[in-house]
Amino acid sequence: MNREVDSGTPDDLSVRHVTHRHEIVFGRLLPDGAELPESCELRYDTSDPFAVVVRFLRDPAIEVEWLFSRELLSAGILTPSGEGDVRIGPDPDGARRVMVTLMTTEGAATFTVRLGELVEFLDCSHALVAPGEEWRWFDLDRELSHLVGGGERES
Repeated sequence: MNREVDSGTPDDLSVRHVTHRHEIVFGRLLPDGAELPESCELRYDTSDPFAVVVRFLRDPAIEVEWLFSRELLSAGILTPSGEGDVRIGPDPDGARRVMVTLMTTEGAATFTVRLGELVEFLDCSHALVAPGEEWRWFDLDRELSHLVGGGERES
């Protein structure tokens, strides 16, 4: 786990945002049923309170990041969730792990993650921003400016 300070907060944008990072191992399911371990970083940042980022820690030249909702991750540890490119659900075999499927136009990859590690990460994110309170941390003006202006988001 790691907390880094960034910029801005809910009621007073002069207060600082917090980024929480959690290193975790995903097991990529191979066609023969074997699992290939993949080092990953889960990231939650109060400046984007609805989102979770998963970064696969491969060679920096080919690192891959996926962004999806924290709510989807929370729901997926309890019941199969997701209809788009990210689907998350409990292991159907009853193991204490969660299945994460990531889909692109080229194909799909399914990963396993230990349930306890996801719960620990989510607990940390909920301690930073309580579920249902994300709107208090969301800077609508900044996001609209980014969308309309097409500029880079400030960190």
